[in-house]
Amino acid sequence: MNKFRSIVLIALALLIQVPVMAQDEEKEPEPEDPNNLVPNPSFEKYEGNLRRDGQFDLIEEWGNGSGVVSDLFASGIRSKYVNIPENSYGNEAPFDGDNYAGIVTYSYRSKLNKSYITVRMKNSMNKGDLYCIKFKASLADRARYATNNLGVILTKSKVNEKTTSTIKRSDVLLTDKNPVVNQPEGWWSFCKRHVSNGSEKYITIGNFSDDRSTKTETREIDEKYAEDGPEMVGYYYIDMVEVRKIEPSEDCGCDNTKIPESKVIYSASVQMSDDMNATEKVEAVDVYFYQYKSDVVSSAKRSIDMIVSMMKENPLMKVQVIGHIDTEEAELAKTELSLKKLDEDRARAVLAYMLSEGIERKRIMEKGVGDSQPASKMKTPISLAKNRRVEFKISL
Repeated sequence: MNKFRSIVLIALALLIQVPVMAQDEEKEPEPEDPNNLVPNPSFEKYEGNLRRDGQFDLIEEWGNGSGVVSDLFASGIRSKYVNIPENSYGNEAPFDGDNYAGIVTYSYRSKLNKSYITVRMKNSMNKGDLYCIKFKASLADRARYATNNLGVILTKSKVNEKTTSTIKRSDVLLTDKNPVVNQPEGWWSFCKRHVSNGSEKYITIGNFSDDRSTKTETREIDEKYAEDGPEMVGYYYIDMVEVRKIEPSEDCGCDNTKIPESKVIYSASVQMSDDMNATEKVEAVDVYFYQYKSDVVSSAKRSIDMIVSMMKENPLMKVQVIGHIDTEEAELAKTELSLKKLDEDRARAVLAYMLSEGIERKRIMEKGVGDSQPASKMKTPISLAKNRRVEFKISL
């Protein structure tokens, strides 16, 4: 009897250890940038069961600027309403990390109230210092309207108005051109240089103008959303909020730069099947980039992870990492020295990530081929985005 009891105890101990071992294998979340004054800038940290819209209160650090509750969207959850990439407002991959927020900037005949998101910064701003303020916004696929007036306010006290009406402010910071943001694919960049008035502690994002002062564009939605119909609002996903102190001579990237702000990144799911051989599986994976950029974004890392996994399963496999650029990048590279080797920079960025994931250097060869091998020969924004890529081939 004692022997049987010992066996049972050992079995229970093993069962208890299994979840712990699995948890140890999970990747630690990437640490936040200490130079960014905004905590939880990509809305990665939240607590609770996310399953519907109007649950922005789950996000750590952040809150709602008015009585209207904004939305949180997250990757890998079961809810069809607030999942990423496909959700009740459309389809969009995060700009950074796995999550993003959602706000209303306009609605037809003011039937739906605007929403605002706000957060206390890690430190107060210093009077007279120069700051670079950025965030990313993407128009939802099912939004009937695109609007301008996407902006921020910086305040000493928390913005927490109980009203459900528009928060009207004269101190709103807008981009210099304040365009109607009508970009449903990829992410538009808000960018503004700001000299601090002193002791600003909070940043709040939204549309701080009434409907009569807001420019709108009515848009047709994609046919795949026709059955559910459009949402009669201006609705934007928000991601990667940044506030950084910079030197007067430092380039914030907002204006007067030779290189335009990157706008569109192509997003495509990788199609694989058990019938495919190793070569076909490797060549099915592509990594995409924002225009004029070589940064490996979160969605790109997930694609590279597929190659890393295959290489770990096949220790003898070697791959070529091949960098490409689009024709607009090739044209600007003729006069802009920093873009001369953008194709190679993209290949090296992917190489660096693969090395960080444990792949030996001798198993990877990288090169750039410029714009000589386009995936698409059309000149539309999406076609150009398809060409800004790194592809993989098995090296013999």
